[in-house]
Amino acid sequence: MASGTPSRTDRPRRPLPLRWRLVLLVGIATVLLSVTAVISSYLVVRSSLHADLRANLREDALRVAALYGSGEPGSAGDGLSGPTGGVTVLLFDLTGRFLVSSSETGAAWGRLIPPAAVRAAAAGVSDWQHSGDGTELLAALAPFEFGVAGVISDTSFIQAALARIARVLALVGTGLVLAGAVIAWLVAGRVMQPIRNLARQAARLGPDNLRPIAHSGSDDELGLLGSVLNLLIERLREALETQRQFLVETSHELRTPLTSLQGFLERARRRAGPETDRELGAALRISRNMGRLVEDLLQLSRGENVREPDLHLVDPQADLLEPVAAEFPGVTVRDGPPLLLVGDPGRLLQLVRNLTANAVRAAGAERVELQLSADADAVRLTVRDYGTGIPPEERERIFEKFFRGTGGGAGLGLAIARQITEQHGGRIGVQSRPGLTEFTVELPRPDTDEDGTFH
Repeated sequence: MASGTPSRTDRPRRPLPLRWRLVLLVGIATVLLSVTAVISSYLVVRSSLHADLRANLREDALRVAALYGSGEPGSAGDGLSGPTGGVTVLLFDLTGRFLVSSSETGAAWGRLIPPAAVRAAAAGVSDWQHSGDGTELLAALAPFEFGVAGVISDTSFIQAALARIARVLALVGTGLVLAGAVIAWLVAGRVMQPIRNLARQAARLGPDNLRPIAHSGSDDELGLLGSVLNLLIERLREALETQRQFLVETSHELRTPLTSLQGFLERARRRAGPETDRELGAALRISRNMGRLVEDLLQLSRGENVREPDLHLVDPQADLLEPVAAEFPGVTVRDGPPLLLVGDPGRLLQLVRNLTANAVRAAGAERVELQLSADADAVRLTVRDYGTGIPPEERERIFEKFFRGTGGGAGLGLAIARQITEQHGGRIGVQSRPGLTEFTVELPRPDTDEDGTFH
């Protein structure tokens, strides 16, 4: 790989959308809380079960010790509170030696208790716990006059219960995580709704549409964002109005001296000799280009301030296409059907002139065609050139004011063309590929009565 070519790992990663980031954060928080709750619940239940069993065994050990210490007749199993009914009674002498058990299994368990643990119980009730060989045992030992009495229980039932509880808690935790993800998605969508609303309103804004953004929510962070956007829109409106006024005044101020300059140059050229004709001709051509640029600026500013065109009945073929073709020798006009339009003749002529000048600059006059067509609803004016085409990345912006593409120009002609088209209730579009570019203007056909009267 060349040193100047970025690898895949070097390319910047696109960040997650805000909604997904909110869902991810809430999901992580839900997982942490669920895991914490499940583990805490498991530990609390396990501790509670062992504590309850230990308390019951201590109580049973005291009862057995009291029974043997009293010397009265009775059964050691009467009234024992062991939780499973599997409590086994053990007896030891004062030296810690195992004597007898209430069951054969208990005898094996009793021999596991070390004498030191039994002798320690002579000073008071104590516990003994054993874990190993797949057996979990818990014993309570209590002294009486002739020895030590004890009760012992297998605690494996607690482990089985804890295993069942752990499965239930895992299912509950998983359900909480899934429910949290769904709730997080819905909540994030609800939170993002006002932001999307602001974004949609902001996307509809443009140089000719700088309306305040409406926000009906509370005066929170979103309200502050809406206020800041409206303040920015107001400043943009003021700046555009100042720019528009400047263009109008500057165009008016420049048009008069440029017209005078052209007159002086034409007169000087007529009087001058052949040796200066070329220089004066170049100067005259430059002054005319400057005059057209000033006129475009004036038309653009005037069109933004004047919303209603001066309407007349217009023959598109005779009044628009043919006069423009005469201004650009070499441009071809295809014969079209006899049609009429209702519009501003001067502005429509400027529309066709700007599109034609743009095509001539791109392909040359000999490769430009003007064509008139229509359907039941609209009249179409098409300016076609067989040049190199418009790059795809420029097609979305060529109608913007002051946008200069690869074809050059001041960036005013197509903006004025779109402005005139929209003022006449029409629309303008472009299709382009290498070797063919078509600008099509669709203007509404005038309504007529049955006798042919326009209205």
